[in-house]
Amino acid sequence: MIRLRIEQALNILELASILIVLATAICMEIFLLELPCPLCLLQRVGLYLTALGFLMNLRFGIKPSHYAMVILGALFTALVALRQIALHVIPGTGAYGIPIFGLHLYTWSFIISLVIIAFTTILFGVDRQYKGASLIKSKLLTNILFAALVIIVSINIVTVYIQCGFKECPDNPQAPLFKRKPLTSD
Repeated sequence: MIRLRIEQALNILELASILIVLATAICMEIFLLELPCPLCLLQRVGLYLTALGFLMNLRFGIKPSHYAMVILGALFTALVALRQIALHVIPGTGAYGIPIFGLHLYTWSFIISLVIIAFTTILFGVDRQYKGASLIKSKLLTNILFAALVIIVSINIVTVYIQCGFKECPDNPQAPLFKRKPLTSD
């Protein structure tokens, strides 16, 4: 049986939550044809950095520098999301993407980033986690989470290449990622 300290369990929970959010965004992109704009892609980069910080805590032991990476990644994500919210807050400018529970993905990204910053700041201040062995006894869970992150990043790289190639992505992408033939009643 693996014995986890509460700090390790919270690191795993936050990392798994970020992976679920990123996987959901990619599923929306592929299955609902919700193409990400450049600001959306930057928010994903910030979440990847955040996830990497938690992953480093699990692999190399809990360290303040790893928490700093998490907080910087979440802060970057929040600032990019806030920029996108500001673009759409003026009446008549419309919104980007379909809402989930009444809020658009960039608003959720901002909220999630603030929650990550708050929880990580609290975790950062727990001194007992820096004393003694803080590595997870089994590397299996860490390897599974690492593999999930690599798969999500790889899928994102492929979909961005399909959408944009080696040039700048359009501000408001319109073309479907995977073109489907329209249903006709011939």
